[in-house]
Amino acid sequence: AVVSSVCMFAASLAGCGSNAEDSKTSESEEKSVELSIAHIGALESPSNLAVEHFIEIVEEKSGGSITITNYPASQLGGDRDILEGIVGGSVDMGIPAAGMTALYLPEYYIFDTPYMFDSEEHLMDVSEGELGEEIADKLLDTAGVRVLAQNWERGTRQCIFTNDVEDLEDFKGVKIRLPEIDSYLKGFELLGTKPTIISFNETYSSLQQGVVEGLECPLDWIYDNKFYEICKNLVMTNHVYSIMTMIINEEKYNTLSDNQKKILQEAAVEAGEYQNEILHEKEAEYLEKMKGEGVKVYEPDLAPFKEKAEPMFEEMEEVWGEGLYEKVLSYSKESE
Repeated sequence: AVVSSVCMFAASLAGCGSNAEDSKTSESEEKSVELSIAHIGALESPSNLAVEHFIEIVEEKSGGSITITNYPASQLGGDRDILEGIVGGSVDMGIPAAGMTALYLPEYYIFDTPYMFDSEEHLMDVSEGELGEEIADKLLDTAGVRVLAQNWERGTRQCIFTNDVEDLEDFKGVKIRLPEIDSYLKGFELLGTKPTIISFNETYSSLQQGVVEGLECPLDWIYDNKFYEICKNLVMTNHVYSIMTMIINEEKYNTLSDNQKKILQEAAVEAGEYQNEILHEKEAEYLEKMKGEGVKVYEPDLAPFKEKAEPMFEEMEEVWGEGLYEKVLSYSKESE
C-alpha cells in the first residue's frame, strides 16, 4: 500500500510538471497575424524596395507569425484613399506623405510646407525629435492611427514642366499638378502658378492630355514614374524636404503580442534607414539619367522663391496652431 501511494504521488508530480511545461510552451507561441500595407511607390522605387525589406525583416524576426501583403504602385488608390482605408480599418498599414496625414491632424502640414525646412538634417531633427513624437501621439488620439516610424525621407521635391520654365518669373500662370494638401496649394499660388489637384496615378495621362503643364515631385518619383518622357524642363526648386509616416491602424496593432509590436516598430525604423540610403544614391543617379534623356536642368536663385512663399507661414499658423512654426525653427542650425 505504501509503495502504491508513493507511485501515485510521483505520477501526480510528473503530471503537474508536464502541465506547467505545456502552459509555458503555449504562452511562448505567437498567434499568426496577416497584415496589409499599401502605398503609391512604383515597383522599383526606394520606398517600395524598403517596404519589401521591411516585410522580410518582420517575417524573419517574428518566425513567420506575422505575414504582410504589399500593395504598391497605387493598387489601392492614392495617398488619400490609403490613409482613409487605414483610419477605417480596410487597410492595415501604409506610408502616406506626412502632408496627407494632415487631413486628420493639421500639425502634419509642417512636413509638407514649401520652404519650411532648410535641410534634410533639419527635417529629421524635427520628425524624430520631441516635437515629432508629440505630433505622432496626437494623431493616435485623434484618428486611431499609430505612427511606427517617421524617419522615411520622401526626397527633396523639385518641379518639372512640359513647357520652357527656368526661373520664378516663368512660373506665372503655369498649370501644375499638386496633391490635395493645403500648404502646397497656398505655397504654389504665391509662386504664381495655377494649382490643379489630380490623383497621383492620373498624373501621367493628365500631362499627356495637357490638363496640366507640370508637377512637383522628388527626383526618384519623377524618374520611376517616367514623367521625364513628357516633361523636359526640370527646375531644382528644393521647395520641400518631407517625410512619409509608416502608420498602422490602432485596433489592428492591438491584436499583436508585445513582442510582435516591438518587431514591427524596430523593423519600420530599420527599413526607413534602408530606404533613405537607396534614395540618396538614386537621386544623383536619376538626375544624370534624365539629362541623358534630354531633360534640361535649371538651378535658379532660390531666394526669390522663399520670399514669395513667406506669407504662407502666417496664414498656415491658423491651421496648424500658434507657436508651431517657432518650434520648428528652434531645431534649425541656421537659426542658431
